[in-house]
Amino acid sequence: MKKIAGISVLVIIMILLAGAILGNRQERVQVPDKTVSHTSDHYPTTVKTYDSENHPISMTFTEKPQRVVVHELNTLETLLVLGLGDKIVGTSVTPGSMTYKRLMQKYPDQMQKIMIRNMQELNTESVLASYPDAIIGWKSTFTAALKRNTQWWNDRGVKTYVAATSNHILNYGTIEDECQYLADMGNIFDMEDMTNQLIDEIHQEIQATREAVKGKPKQKVMVIEMSGRGAFMNYDEGWLVGDMVTSLGGYMPVKERRVGVEELLEQNPEVIFVVYFNESQKDTIRQLLRQPQFSSLQAVIKNRICLLPFDCMYTSEMKTIQGIRLIKEGLYPELKESGETV
Repeated sequence: MKKIAGISVLVIIMILLAGAILGNRQERVQVPDKTVSHTSDHYPTTVKTYDSENHPISMTFTEKPQRVVVHELNTLETLLVLGLGDKIVGTSVTPGSMTYKRLMQKYPDQMQKIMIRNMQELNTESVLASYPDAIIGWKSTFTAALKRNTQWWNDRGVKTYVAATSNHILNYGTIEDECQYLADMGNIFDMEDMTNQLIDEIHQEIQATREAVKGKPKQKVMVIEMSGRGAFMNYDEGWLVGDMVTSLGGYMPVKERRVGVEELLEQNPEVIFVVYFNESQKDTIRQLLRQPQFSSLQAVIKNRICLLPFDCMYTSEMKTIQGIRLIKEGLYPELKESGETV
């Protein structure tokens, strides 16, 4: 009887161990079988990024990612520019939205290649169901949208990359941080020739602008966002857009995060950039700044109030060049090509 009891205990232990092993295997993201090897002499390659707790980490890719979930518009559009639509298995772009229509018009072939273009509810379950081998996004992708930190995904075999200028990971976001993002995408996907061209274009635009305006006095600038209740959110030199402004010959004396109408009038900047998030906000901004209380602003008198899309001035990635050009045209109307004024 003792022998039988001992065998029974042993069998139970083995069953429990097997269950534990299977449970761990089930938690791990199982990528569909690959019939083609995607390795090359470029791999393995390592990039520096961040975890969802703001700690710098290194992430090693042993091959080109084949099933990528991307979050946030600029992250998606960067991969579309690089012709990587067929590597994207999930993204949160709502069909029928203005953004969706614009992307379909601008990148029709690449958008058609995306497996899932409508993860309206980006969550752990929907992402796991797409069997990703990598997730690229912002810090908030993991802390807010997925509610699972980067380590949780790494433990399940999913590589993660967090944009350094997102959600205040860095105290001071810069143009060079965005260039590094582009360089990292080139490294991760073995497309450095293309990303080097994008980076060179950014550097050339800055250098050409500096040469064109050499000797001109620095201009007093404010970058603001409508906040309601007679106040504005202010972006200073600590933001990416601040680096764009100062790199092109402007200075930003106001450091407070929130400013009222009185302070705006008192500062009386030569140029005001107003940040907007969607097309519908443009008319609201125009109507507000045409009110009599703002008529004494020199930026109003000289028609130097310029509209600036949020995605061109915050974690701008592939739109960094567009943001730089909009800032250039606002500071130097004689160099204007496409910037919008109020």
